[in-house]
Amino acid sequence: MDVTSTPGPGGPGAPGPDDRDLDDGGLDLTPRSGAAATPRRRTGVRRWGAIAVLGVLVVVVGVIVWQAKGATLYYKNADEAIAQKASLGTKTFRLQGTVIGQPEPGNGDRPTVFRVAYNGKSVKVVHTGSEPALFKAGLPVVVEGHWNTAGTAFDSRRLLVKHTEDYQKQDKNGSYEKQNPDRVVDADKQNESAS
Repeated sequence: MDVTSTPGPGGPGAPGPDDRDLDDGGLDLTPRSGAAATPRRRTGVRRWGAIAVLGVLVVVVGVIVWQAKGATLYYKNADEAIAQKASLGTKTFRLQGTVIGQPEPGNGDRPTVFRVAYNGKSVKVVHTGSEPALFKAGLPVVVEGHWNTAGTAFDSRRLLVKHTEDYQKQDKNGSYEKQNPDRVVDADKQNESAS
């Protein structure tokens, strides 16, 4: 039997792996030195990589939940807020209603005080914060805040004015036109002629 000597890890002349079958298209399955240490190192890197990705996912989910917390505020009409006053307690929610009477404007440390009404029920609102330019009596508003500890007034930090989509031209008498059907017809005719 002829054993071919190939240079192995021991140097020239040391017996190496028998690779005669490689010439015939075979596969050499002889373990190599140092090959066992490489997979462990890769497994460790993969493990730490997976832990890092998991940590990033936890942070992202935490940020999303924290941001969504503000979106869970719900609206209550003034009559609903009064009926559910005990269950609402001092939880933050948005109160909706129409401003009735003249608001008492605040200045400095004094808050703005006004009443909002919905379905015949009214709530006293004590607002600390800025007021929109359109804020006045008779407009629908949404105030964000909570019932005070005594449950006698709604403490508001944020005030939003709801305006309607109905825009009307004011007459010379100070009243508003009821309808403008001829304007709509004229606009439709112009659109048809343009096409």
